[in-house]
Amino acid sequence: MGKEGAGTAAARKQLRRLETFLDVAYAVLFVDFIMYLPHTEDMAWADLPYGLLSLLLDNSLDLLRLIIAVGLTLISWNLTHKLLGPLERTDPRHTLLALLQLIFVCLFLFFAIADPELASLSSPVGQCLSLALSGFIGIAGWSYARKKGLTRPELSETEKDEVLRSAIIEPVTALLNTGFAFVGPGAWTAGWFVIPVFLVTARGRLERRKQPAMVRKS
Repeated sequence: MGKEGAGTAAARKQLRRLETFLDVAYAVLFVDFIMYLPHTEDMAWADLPYGLLSLLLDNSLDLLRLIIAVGLTLISWNLTHKLLGPLERTDPRHTLLALLQLIFVCLFLFFAIADPELASLSSPVGQCLSLALSGFIGIAGWSYARKKGLTRPELSETEKDEVLRSAIIEPVTALLNTGFAFVGPGAWTAGWFVIPVFLVTARGRLERRKQPAMVRKS
């Protein structure tokens, strides 16, 4: 095996190690969320009318935001795999971008845990900006990897373009939802559901408009 072949094999191994590290890091984040479920150690819930169900109902708003935080972390994890999956190997610069992406996900977790009731405007704004920056850094890492030829050789240019198009929705959603944070916690919470639906619908309409134009050109 020549030096180039050995270097490629090492870069592939580095990519596998990077993916494993990121999976473990996200697993730790998910475990952290469990700590913020309603406390049950003192058995005080036993005196409530519906037991544990009453405990959940009394903390329903916090639970909703906890579910959203878990969902957003899951989406970030999925985005990471969406951008790493098409790669054949990595290099130090791309690895650095992937780790920086994870740092901003951790920063999102900090804002989400520090102020689950959204008492301060800094919490929803910080969560949105952290996820937006994380997503855009991930996209920058993908663009760099594509430029440097780190992607799998069997991928067509169309498939590479599709990776970018499918990955852009997450950070754009987070960025747009920053504005809803200034409206109020309710609007901000609803924004996580409404904005991606709007973006996906708008993208579908745009693609349907492009198809007749492409047929006429051909």
